[in-house]
Amino acid sequence: MATSTRKNAATVQGRRYPRFHLDVDWFVVSKGCSTLGRGIELSVRGALLPATCNSPFTDEVTLYLSLPLRPKMLKAQCTASNQGQRGWVLHFEELSPEDLQLLGHTLLTEFGVAALPNLERRAEHAIELP
Repeated sequence: MATSTRKNAATVQGRRYPRFHLDVDWFVVSKGCSTLGRGIELSVRGALLPATCNSPFTDEVTLYLSLPLRPKMLKAQCTASNQGQRGWVLHFEELSPEDLQLLGHTLLTEFGVAALPNLERRAEHAIELP
């Protein structure tokens, strides 16, 4: 449990969906160019890929991710933007319902309710009380 708490503290605050570091294998393909690695920051909306290369990626990227307790890799169609020394930010554009459910389950299992958006803040903005 101490490991999860330490990982939670390392997430970027102020995001609707915070990213959490998972020590899992990943593989990325973009216009015939590919790279692979281990360790990625994930949320239910996207990922921060720790690859600092400048150019082989285009705006359209396919991410394959090996999540715990699943023999088949998760597949996500993404848009990508280079964040320099931080890596590439991937925004999920297409993800099967099964893969999204698995991703959400993995994040909840590893990091608890911190992986969910702050629903209390959302409710305050949606409902104006007199």
